[in-house]
Amino acid sequence: GDTWHGSYTCYHSEGQDMVNVMNGLKPDAMTFHWEFTLGTDRVTELVEGLPFAALGQNIFDAEWDEPSELFKPYQFFERGGVKIAVIGQAFPYMPIANPRWMFPEFSFGIRDENMQAMVDEVRAQGAELVVCLSHNGFDVDKKMASKVTGIDVILTGHTHDALPEPVLVGETILIASGSNGKFVSRVDLDVRDGRMMGFRHKLIPIFSDVIAPDPQMATQIEEQRAPYKADLEEVIGQTDSLLYRRGNFNGTWDDLICDALLSEREADIAMSPGVRWGPSLIPGDDITREDIWNVTSMTYGKAYRSEMTGEFIKVILEDVADNIFNPDPYYQ
Repeated sequence: GDTWHGSYTCYHSEGQDMVNVMNGLKPDAMTFHWEFTLGTDRVTELVEGLPFAALGQNIFDAEWDEPSELFKPYQFFERGGVKIAVIGQAFPYMPIANPRWMFPEFSFGIRDENMQAMVDEVRAQGAELVVCLSHNGFDVDKKMASKVTGIDVILTGHTHDALPEPVLVGETILIASGSNGKFVSRVDLDVRDGRMMGFRHKLIPIFSDVIAPDPQMATQIEEQRAPYKADLEEVIGQTDSLLYRRGNFNGTWDDLICDALLSEREADIAMSPGVRWGPSLIPGDDITREDIWNVTSMTYGKAYRSEMTGEFIKVILEDVADNIFNPDPYYQ
């Protein structure tokens, strides 16, 4: 999830740049979140052309409340003589986090009961190992693992956590590999007699300045960027401090965005969602147009200027705080 999103090239190619590069990487499967903000028609067009599995057991037809025909709930693979079922779990709160009008044909939700039914179904078809490819977020996946039995591994995304060791919930291990290509996880599983008997895990940091890029992939990436090269490299300014965005609270990128809104929109207060995406810049770096798009790019990006009462501001802040700190992860 969050793959066809978040950059200048992705916005202007409507996700085609990322699809082209993913096809070169040859993944086995993916699930979804921000991809849906390309709109139903574009998502459908891209998914129908994918050479790998597009999975989401919790993506339903909104009108009929039935599983979507476009997104399969699971896919079988065989590795090392083991029959593996991979079940997809898209971001469950799409209409809350993003505008419903962009994908009115679909409904989402966690759908624990359907997840359990899918696990039971693949087990009945001979799956010796069940993997959940999830964009729930780490805390939500921890709770789901406590409610749904029979999942061996959850590859958890959305919250951008990088866990040095797997977290064990019952007999399910949760693997979180960070974001922005900073890490890759290797997981070796010992599967015997239809059960996972043990595992070995390593979170591997990616030091891009010491790893030679794959020539074929590097060429493909440059091909996607070439039509926009001049715009991407345009220098807008320079930073004298660290610009970063991570965690659920404000970072210095958010401060810069809000300062710009105050300056350009003649406002008294500026608010910006504390989203976690966007790479950092160190003091002395140029700020290019690409850097700005890396922290602001979305298909419905708008800055609104309106009057608010103190009471309404408090409601907004309380609602945001409840989303972050609610003791029940399913309400976060």
